Amino acid sequence: MHFMARRPGSKAIDVHDDKICFVLRDDNPNIAYPNTWNTPGGGIEENETPRDAMIRELKEEINLDATEIIDLGTTAYSDSSIVYRFFIPVTDEQLQSIHLVNKNQHLDWFTFDEVLTLPKSPHLSVYLETFASDIKELLSGRRKFDQRDEMLEIS
Repeated sequence: MHFMARRPGSKAIDVHDDKICFVLRDDNPNIAYPNTWNTPGGGIEENETPRDAMIRELKEEINLDATEIIDLGTTAYSDSSIVYRFFIPVTDEQLQSIHLVNKNQHLDWFTFDEVLTLPKSPHLSVYLETFASDIKELLSGRRKFDQRDEMLEIS
């Protein structure tokens, strides 16, 4: 299924220990990539910075008040979609407050290898494949992933 380019979005790679937070999107045929797993986040509203959008979306979706925020850069895709990504190390205390607020069907934490097996949007799949070694560095506690802006092809 092909969708027109959406407004730019902000997504957060929320990590606790060596696992990444993913949400299962609603099974609603009117949304992009229904019933697939994705990192929390959403569209950037008018007069909102990508960082502000990500902070708002984390609170709205999973009740997370992000404190440490690392900008991973911007990804532009061949379908004209633009995604700003941020790395959020989640503390033990923050983990206690995380839950689904309303939309989406499920929230869970996965290792990187588990994430690769989940049904995901093509955008996220390409991103994870492109930056696999960098994301594994982040997961291991070594924060070497420098901010970078990339253009990726969606197949």
